[in-house]
Amino acid sequence: MKQFKDDINRVDVDKAWDTLYTRLEKEQLLPVETGCPSHRKRKIPLQWMTVAAALCAGFIFSLFYFSQGKDKPPVFLQNKENSGTLVVTLNDGSTVYLATHPSISYPDSFTSDQRKVKLNGNALFCVTKDEKRPFVVETNEGITIEVVGTVFAVQSLPGNPFELSVKQGKVNVHSRDHQIKVPVEAGEAVRWNTSGLTKSVDINPLTFSQFTDKMCFKDEKLDNIVQAINAIHGFPAVIAEKSLNDRTLTVTFENNSIETMTELICLALNLEYINKQDTIVIRQFLE
Repeated sequence: MKQFKDDINRVDVDKAWDTLYTRLEKEQLLPVETGCPSHRKRKIPLQWMTVAAALCAGFIFSLFYFSQGKDKPPVFLQNKENSGTLVVTLNDGSTVYLATHPSISYPDSFTSDQRKVKLNGNALFCVTKDEKRPFVVETNEGITIEVVGTVFAVQSLPGNPFELSVKQGKVNVHSRDHQIKVPVEAGEAVRWNTSGLTKSVDINPLTFSQFTDKMCFKDEKLDNIVQAINAIHGFPAVIAEKSLNDRTLTVTFENNSIETMTELICLALNLEYINKQDTIVIRQFLE
């Protein structure tokens, strides 16, 4: 893993930043409390202008609430714009990378014995490990997926055959009538066809990268954004102060390195980062 010097990487912005920030504020893409004070004069290198424009790349999503007895209604989230993968963090810390057009329904808070979501479409799941609470995904085809903690991708669009590929851990896939359970491990895939569930070796390199090439975050907490980035990169980023965890940001990353994504985050939230050995540390500016 690449080693870095313990040096401070600051982002400077001049009039270009003022223009970008004004647009973000006007379009309500960057809350006032998380933005950069207008009196801080900074300068952005020319090569960053194109990348920084990603901050203005928006996407449309819908959020609906349905009645469900006396319990809290489930959240229904749909990525409706052809602008990349919508990344959302669930109550248990699990991350879902939702492809274009699919939708997911999940409770505001999971129960004490199970974490259940309903998926219609294609998505990548990075499930937080919890042996006491299995993570269950019910698909539109009636197939059920059960895991404890793992990384897997699901294809479940109407009109296309169900397919699941596992990157880490182990997944149990149940048939529509729940008569058959197929265990799928890392590097394997399972598909639904006329013969039922068929397992094979998954060798398609685009299976997982298609969800992370262009990631969109909508009013997402900084802590959740960093977690989602770390889930797909071996080079970790950490937040130095807990007070920064709840800072929110709307941003789009497209084929960016973790260093580029970190710098964009710091640019938008008026922060800095240091490369410390094999870790990127995001923190407040030091006087």
